[in-house]
Amino acid sequence: MNFKKITLVIGNRNFYGQTRKPWVPMNPDKIKSTFEQSNYEVRKLKFHELVNPSEQLTDSVILYSFSQRANVRAYIKDLVRFLDNGTNLLIPNYDLLKCHENKGYQELYKKKLGFESLHAIYLSSRDEISEYDIEYPVVLKKVDGSNGKDVYLIHNEDELIAGIKKFEKVGLATQLDLIRRKYFRKKKSYREYPNYSNRVDYEQYKVYVKQEQNFILQQFVPDLTFDYRVLVLQDRYYIMKRHNRKNDFRASGAKIHDFNFDPDPKLFDFARSVYQKFDTPFLSLDICGKEGNYFLIEFQASHFGLGAYQKSKGYYSPEENNWLFHEAKPDLETDIAGAVIRYLQKKQKSL
Repeated sequence: MNFKKITLVIGNRNFYGQTRKPWVPMNPDKIKSTFEQSNYEVRKLKFHELVNPSEQLTDSVILYSFSQRANVRAYIKDLVRFLDNGTNLLIPNYDLLKCHENKGYQELYKKKLGFESLHAIYLSSRDEISEYDIEYPVVLKKVDGSNGKDVYLIHNEDELIAGIKKFEKVGLATQLDLIRRKYFRKKKSYREYPNYSNRVDYEQYKVYVKQEQNFILQQFVPDLTFDYRVLVLQDRYYIMKRHNRKNDFRASGAKIHDFNFDPDPKLFDFARSVYQKFDTPFLSLDICGKEGNYFLIEFQASHFGLGAYQKSKGYYSPEENNWLFHEAKPDLETDIAGAVIRYLQKKQKSL
């Protein structure tokens, strides 16, 4: 692997996300320049130039960002899987790409890495919940929600079924068609299918057209009034405390942020223990704590919110068994590229 050869992949209109909002890009030319100042060979290519190449890219570090646009996200997944040919180093890797705003795959990937925090069950239908011994209260989450959206505290099975039903959709046209099929359909028969029945066909079709959503049931930690967002840029840890709204168990999406506090060193120890299980230069962690114990709620490896980075006065780093604070002004493109450089240097030394 040539760790000095980097392919920086961008979208159309020189897009490399994100900064303030998903539609506001970083400056990829500044990222490229930062690499070049450290003697890296950098090519900047668009996604479609790698999807339709004259020859397949090999032996390269490939740095790319996610997208919130559904078609672009699917396009990127196809490309990253195509480039994952055993010779390239993809940043982030394909598993972390699949984890992007997919809480279900996050749980699978945690299992793949060999740790569990918090316990969660990943399901695709309310028909499946009867097969599990669920401990209430439990947190119900749609897999692709963000900012606390589609997250519910559930106290019993009736509430759980009602909550999952909120994720299910049947359009008006489909509802009218179901009425037609149930009450106004002429009796049919098929020579090839002698057991055909309008009634059975209606019941099967009713299940088929119901639009269900995948969801997770995550262990609930009671009596929390805040959690933490920890953003790791290789060896630099930026932290933000996120407070709950009044009478709400969620801190995510409340936008009540706090930077004026002294973090528990055990929190950083836990964040580092989680980060070290991943193979990535940057990782955003949502962490909650109770009685000195800490738990991982969710994570993202790219295209994450930047509040913990942009609004903090600096970062913490592990030095001689202590966590030391360093004042620093945010310079996103330089710091992103710097994290990748330190990550690559560490990888090369380990060979």
